Amino acid sequence: MKHDLPAFAVLIDADNVRLDSISPILEEITRHGRVTVRRIYGDFTTSNLAGWRNKLADHAIQPIQQYRNTVGKNASDSALIIDAMDLLHSRRFEGFCLVSSDSDFTRLATRIREDGLTVFGFGEKKAPKAFVNACDRYIYVENLTTSPPNGGNEEVATPVVVEVRTPDLVEDLPTDAEVLPIEEPIVSVEKVPPEPAIKTESPKVNFRPPSLAMHVLLRAYTNVADEQGWAMLGQLSSYIHANHSDFDPRSYGCAKFIELLQKTEAFDIELRSHKNGQVYFCRPKNFIPQKMQAMAGKPVKASAYSEALLKAVTAATSANGWAPVSTIGQKLKTLGRTVKESGRSTLTDALKATGLFEMQGTGAARYFRVKRNGK
Repeated sequence: MKHDLPAFAVLIDADNVRLDSISPILEEITRHGRVTVRRIYGDFTTSNLAGWRNKLADHAIQPIQQYRNTVGKNASDSALIIDAMDLLHSRRFEGFCLVSSDSDFTRLATRIREDGLTVFGFGEKKAPKAFVNACDRYIYVENLTTSPPNGGNEEVATPVVVEVRTPDLVEDLPTDAEVLPIEEPIVSVEKVPPEPAIKTESPKVNFRPPSLAMHVLLRAYTNVADEQGWAMLGQLSSYIHANHSDFDPRSYGCAKFIELLQKTEAFDIELRSHKNGQVYFCRPKNFIPQKMQAMAGKPVKASAYSEALLKAVTAATSANGWAPVSTIGQKLKTLGRTVKESGRSTLTDALKATGLFEMQGTGAARYFRVKRNGK
């Protein structure tokens, strides 16, 4: 049976990964490949790695025991590298996942990539930049283990204060007063501030504002955009990851790449037809195609396409001095021109972008006319 996903080997440095991060790491890996080898390296006789026992059984991870024969030397790193080279030469894998924040694996990552295999790295944000850049993709575990805040809307049960009246509380009562035997405590409910919740030890991640991603986004956009200024989101994302292995929308508090673009509020995003389906495209807001840029400040001396728009509006103008947008479209078509040539998604956008026309109305009831005296 042939599998659709590529085969990956996962090699884990137990000394450089937290117990609570292994589950989300494996879930993330399965998005990209099929895990066929799962190995973890360390000295599991030490107290700091003793907690791995149940975790390994839950995820079918094979432990590779390495005793520390010398103080200050980590034999597990060498064992991991040796096994990685053996697996590389077996030619059974299409990629490796190195789970560590240790710079000692930098050369291993580059060596695997030299054979044409994909390398995913997983570690903390303290990982050295050299190791991060040596991987095709490097994913920070803080982005995987952090869950959004619950908003503090959970109700906390209000504790009750039990007030017990004992016999010496009634000494001052009149002698003829009837004192009832106390069989059960009298309970009164008071509002007491809830005790603070116990804080977990999960890492706190301060998400970067989406605006900090603009430099990377715009630089990548200029390299993948077409003549009309549209860039396919898939190509844009691939270009960024090829040049920034640790780029992750989750670092900016966004689950998806398209969500990051939306939060920057700097891009127009459209779902457009592409080949046999539909694909998302984007381009910066207020984008002006190159053939329209020459019109800035000179609306009358426009390009050939703008002149066609002028002719179409003039021909469609009725007795009241306004031209319906639907009629303009028909006239433009008779001139052998299309909206696609303008680089805009609609005829209305194309007309507005020229700066040559006035507009009134909304929706399908839009009307245009040529500006008088260029104003």
